[in-house]
Amino acid sequence: MQPKKKYNLTETYGQESNLNRYIRLTVGENKSIGSLFLHELLFIISTGLPGLLGIGLRKFLYPKFFKGISKSSFIGKHVTLRCPSQIKLGSGVMIDDFTQLVANSSHPDAIIINSGSFLRSQTNIVAGPPEGFVHIGENTGIGQGTILYGNGGLTIGNKVLIAGQCFIVASMHEFKDPNVPIAEQGISTSGITIEDNVWIGAGAKILDGVTIGEGAIVGANAVVTKSVEPHTRVVGIPAKPLANKK
Repeated sequence: MQPKKKYNLTETYGQESNLNRYIRLTVGENKSIGSLFLHELLFIISTGLPGLLGIGLRKFLYPKFFKGISKSSFIGKHVTLRCPSQIKLGSGVMIDDFTQLVANSSHPDAIIINSGSFLRSQTNIVAGPPEGFVHIGENTGIGQGTILYGNGGLTIGNKVLIAGQCFIVASMHEFKDPNVPIAEQGISTSGITIEDNVWIGAGAKILDGVTIGEGAIVGANAVVTKSVEPHTRVVGIPAKPLANKK
């Protein structure tokens, strides 16, 4: 876990123009409007094409424009890639239809998905400003509709199984001052680590500051607020270890 940090994103980005905000969120910080036009033209041509033709065109075009994307990765139709120069996809990575990878962070490797991993449809991965990241290991599977936020840093190991509709968020809103709207108090971040060979059941929620140890199992719909020891099964709200059967 990283030391806790605090950010006020309203103060950080509140003065930028709508155009500059759109450029930052679409192609990255310190990019030009020319980069934005090229980005949008590329995705207009390729992102909506279905089937083998679409996969082939994206396999040809994306690695040419974005050096972090492997030629042997597979990207489905209507996949959103924001700030794609900060996204790295390893060999054999599979990104299913209608998935979003949003690398809106100053981190140079905001989103890394290593070889053999796959994301089911409608998965949403957001690195998170101002310096967040989401790094996923090898041969890891992310289920349909799962949402990952990496503001404080989210590291997921190898051969991890995360079922559909999970929500994993590496940040927390500050709320200490009752006289200030929560939206104006900023966020705090500590980061989340999910070690190798973890299984997270459908609908589970994992909150900031948590480490899930190697080989642990998180039950469906559990809310994990504290770290989980390796090879431990936890269930419930808040999640607690299952008692050993005698």
